[in-house]
Amino acid sequence: MPPTMDCSEISQNNPALSARSAVSGAPKRSSITMTSPSLPLFAQGLALQVGRALARRFEAARNHPRRKADHTLVTDADLEADERLTRALEAAFPGVPVLSEERATVLPDTPEAWVIDPLDGTTNFALGLPMWGVLLAFLEGGQPTVAVAYFPVMDEVYLAVRGQGATRNGETIHTRGVDTAHETAFALVCSRSLQRYRLDWPWKLRILGSAGYEMALVARGVAIAALESTPKVWDLAAPTLLVTEAGGHWGVLEGASPFPLRPGVDYRKADFPMLAAASLPLWEALRAGVHARNASERQKHSP
Repeated sequence: MPPTMDCSEISQNNPALSARSAVSGAPKRSSITMTSPSLPLFAQGLALQVGRALARRFEAARNHPRRKADHTLVTDADLEADERLTRALEAAFPGVPVLSEERATVLPDTPEAWVIDPLDGTTNFALGLPMWGVLLAFLEGGQPTVAVAYFPVMDEVYLAVRGQGATRNGETIHTRGVDTAHETAFALVCSRSLQRYRLDWPWKLRILGSAGYEMALVARGVAIAALESTPKVWDLAAPTLLVTEAGGHWGVLEGASPFPLRPGVDYRKADFPMLAAASLPLWEALRAGVHARNASERQKHSP
């Protein structure tokens, strides 16, 4: 079971957060770094609070999706969760910007930032499938240093701090260390992956519909790899830190890495095809089996 936390209680019980929230005209640079235990604690408590609110909407089954300009889906639940997360983070960390799928998508020139995905797995959420969650990451120098991923229906909360490892529901997790040739080994992909790439892999493939949850399963040693063909930075900031802190490796398949994030870039327009694996040697072996399809092949394999 995830630990019981309430972000309002965390704010009251952490002098660093309470004082910071109360100061008017606070400096733009946060005084709380990744080494402060209050920041991961606050982020986890906030994810739990917002995720549980989303779970109530999920159970009510009144979530009608609509298309955004980029053709992805959004529901009122996404927007409400985004508003709730952003307001809480801005109140606790004045002057630290929040980069979000549903709001601000351009990073200002700042040493620190939050990157959030208020509802990772919107299609699953709208269809009544349980694999969806809340993703938060704190970045310093454009690099994720704290990550939280909470999946309410699965009853799983993941936390990673750079250099300090990763946990699931408070227990340390590691990527899979068993023989990957075993018949039970499997990899995760998104639906667009099979349209965009030909995969010469010997293992079973599964599609779960949530980039965050798929990478969390790599981090906890359930899956050996996860491939996403069109993720945005808010899909990657938290889960990639989980993978690396659990002993895995990830990298982009095309172009430059999204991290460190760069000021002035509109990240709504940027995709970062990527592969995460249980180890660097496995990543290299899997990467060698990923082949981009040409235009005619993509058309043939389109949904």
